[in-house]
Amino acid sequence: MENQLPIDIHLTKLLDWIIDRRQCPRDWQKSVIPVRNKINHAIQDMPEHPEITSLLSGSSIHYFNCLKIVEILKETEKESKNIFGMYSSQRMKDWNSIVGQYQKENIYLGEAASILQRNVAYEIPALKKQINKCQQQQKESDDKFSSLEKSINEVNYQIKQNCSELGIKGENIAKELKQLPEELVNTFIQIVDKCSALKNTFEFYNDYIEYFFKRKAIDSMPILAHLINKGNTTVFEWRTGIEPKIIEKPDPFTFNFGDDEQKVQEDTIDFGDLDIDSSNVQLDIPADGEEIDWGDFGVSVENIEENFQSIDFDIESLKNEIVVENSGVYIPSDGIAKETDAYLVLEWTETRNMLLNDLTKLETFLKQKLNEMKSDSDSLVISTIMQDAPKTVQSCTEKDLSKSIELTRDVLNFFKSKKIEQLFRINDSPNYLKRIYDQFVNKRKSIERFINNQELMKQRQKELIVEENCIREKLDLIIKKTKELQTFMCKDLSKRYNGVRINLMGEINLL
Repeated sequence: MENQLPIDIHLTKLLDWIIDRRQCPRDWQKSVIPVRNKINHAIQDMPEHPEITSLLSGSSIHYFNCLKIVEILKETEKESKNIFGMYSSQRMKDWNSIVGQYQKENIYLGEAASILQRNVAYEIPALKKQINKCQQQQKESDDKFSSLEKSINEVNYQIKQNCSELGIKGENIAKELKQLPEELVNTFIQIVDKCSALKNTFEFYNDYIEYFFKRKAIDSMPILAHLINKGNTTVFEWRTGIEPKIIEKPDPFTFNFGDDEQKVQEDTIDFGDLDIDSSNVQLDIPADGEEIDWGDFGVSVENIEENFQSIDFDIESLKNEIVVENSGVYIPSDGIAKETDAYLVLEWTETRNMLLNDLTKLETFLKQKLNEMKSDSDSLVISTIMQDAPKTVQSCTEKDLSKSIELTRDVLNFFKSKKIEQLFRINDSPNYLKRIYDQFVNKRKSIERFINNQELMKQRQKELIVEENCIREKLDLIIKKTKELQTFMCKDLSKRYNGVRINLMGEINLL
């Protein structure tokens, strides 16, 4: 027997091989159906036994499982065995009947071959595909989690960047934002100090254009001249040259956001449920043809003419209210600074923009003079022209001009800094501060939303890991059962061919 060559059968051809050699009828499936019904009925009443529990789990029960169950029942049902060696237990009778039906025409071979083919071709690949899908979804969840983490870091960086630009810590954004307008006072002082540092530069500019163009610098740079000479006064004083007696500024803007906004909403008046019964309302409506009595307002054509004649159109009396200077500037005699006149020069947008124009104009002038001074062409002509120029113009050097340019740029750059730009926007439009706060709130809400999504991704990953482990356990069990069935089939077929070794070929050996 050992010298005989083994029989190699490819798994995909196993069922056809068994049928062709008449080991099993072609219509074996018809005979298996009632057997399967008996198995489904019999497993409803089984004794408590760990091996039986193991046999009933996993893939479907086949003939070789039934043989094992009968062997176990011989132990569990031995008390029902009579003197003739027969078992009176219904369980034993049911399973012996099932084994007997399987052995009739060897239909169990067809079923076992079909189970092997189905497991290898469909069941096992499907479970592996499910595992790959779970792993892919875990990777996607992990990538999504990393993307959300990146978004959180990015938004946090934006918040820190915005706080840095505004000069706040970000610990209590609402409170810190409301304190920003208070910093304008120090900001105005800094601007005045920087402009005052340009006093010598402005004098040089003034002497230069007065000598060459016969006009004053104050006419071309009025705001810069005013800040250097008088500081950050009211617009009224800049416009009229007179210090106001009374300043009537508009009421300060109240910022309602953060905790204050919530408090305002809570303090809203509740009028309750005003339930008005329309049936109790009575209207006196005149009958048809009657006129509505609107009352006596005492208005007639004669009254209108009398009132019109009583109006005083004496325009001369109004002249005492307004004083007109030689410059054509209207100066109220009461000396009260109202509306835009009540603002500081740096506080009002128009005068502040005029200052920026003055500084830009001054910088351009200084650059031009520095380029002329660096150029050696026409030096004799220039020296001749400069003989009668003021001392400040004659003594100016390239180093002085470079320093003046640097000081001018310092003021302009101060205006261009992010924090100063934000402060002036808040000053010009108080609602802008509310918009900044809303931006912070929206970013914080975005972070909360990202964190919630991260928690969902974590939960999803845990669920996928549990699902993958369950599928993997099921896969390991079905592979184990398939290999056991392969062994049973090979041994059974080997007995039918005088002990010749039977080898099943194909993917079953790669499990």
